[in-house]
Amino acid sequence: MAKMLAARLHALGEPMSVDTIDVPTPRPTDVLVRVKACGIVPNMANVINNWPTWFPHQPLPKFPAIFGLDASGVVEQVGEAVLNTKPGDRVYVNPLRSCGSCQVCRGGELSRCRYFTLNGYFSTSRDGQRIFDLYPYGGFAEYMTAPQYSIVNIPDNMTFEQAGKLGYIGTSYGALKNATAGPGQVALIDGITGTLGVAST
Repeated sequence: MAKMLAARLHALGEPMSVDTIDVPTPRPTDVLVRVKACGIVPNMANVINNWPTWFPHQPLPKFPAIFGLDASGVVEQVGEAVLNTKPGDRVYVNPLRSCGSCQVCRGGELSRCRYFTLNGYFSTSRDGQRIFDLYPYGGFAEYMTAPQYSIVNIPDNMTFEQAGKLGYIGTSYGALKNATAGPGQVALIDGITGTLGVAST
């Protein structure tokens, strides 16, 4: 088996360690991405130190866990059922995971799925542990697997570091769009100095 380095958290409140583990093999509908950059979420310290106390009903990945939200990189390998992605593609890996088959998923409301999970971060439901079992690799590793629906191609003129910010920019854009904010309107953005607030200005 090919090996890779991954920063893994073995216990809450302890530093991550850089471990050598096997490179994952993509399942038929999965993509293997060689990670080039990954966002560092400002709230990550709270998640890895306090999450089980604050939100015991929302699971973290099982330890040793590989965190890392908003990864970008180059497709290394694709599963046999992957249709629109190929090795060599430059991509952003959208961390939103859901079952993809329930009524709310088919209606485009992934965050309402009983399995909704932010890969490399935390889940919003007890059932989300199943997603972590399927996709235990976050962006703090040299390689990660992801479902083909989460792969977003990026242009050659976008750096991998810039692509790692797409999650926050997209969240801010979505919030402004849902609020029907537009030119000439005045808006109060709570938490303007935070990552989402800055992305919305």
